[in-house]
Amino acid sequence: MKRVLLILAFLVTTPAFGQIAPENKLETQSAEQPKFDPKVTAQKLEERIDKNMVTMTGLVEAMANNLGQLHSLRTLCFGEEDQKWRMVASNMMQIEAPKDAAYRRQLIRAFNAGYYAQKNRYTSCTAEVALDVAALSENGRHIATMLGDPYRER
Repeated sequence: MKRVLLILAFLVTTPAFGQIAPENKLETQSAEQPKFDPKVTAQKLEERIDKNMVTMTGLVEAMANNLGQLHSLRTLCFGEEDQKWRMVASNMMQIEAPKDAAYRRQLIRAFNAGYYAQKNRYTSCTAEVALDVAALSENGRHIATMLGDPYRER
């Protein structure tokens, strides 16, 4: 039941992933910035996400890492006061590790690793960030689907 609630919460909030920053927050590419091909960029993002997923010890840890990455990108575009994905991760941790301090610390480490990986990758809210958010959103949907599979290995 916990996993079903977690998946429902994640899926209900999913449309917010695709949001772009409010006006004047999304920077346009200047003449000095190299142009990027969205298809090539999307492929590179998917490869990076796949490599990262292999390093996770479980699906819940992968979800925590994914949420950390999304939190970093959302605060980059919407400001530090936006704590949407941190709150989702906190709620997930309360459900998944209510009394297991060691597992909770592992999930927090995964969230923070995802957060700082993105924090070091981008310095401004650009169109490339929007592509990264879309790729992470899709990855989160896949993880949520796998978490909800009653026949998956624990």
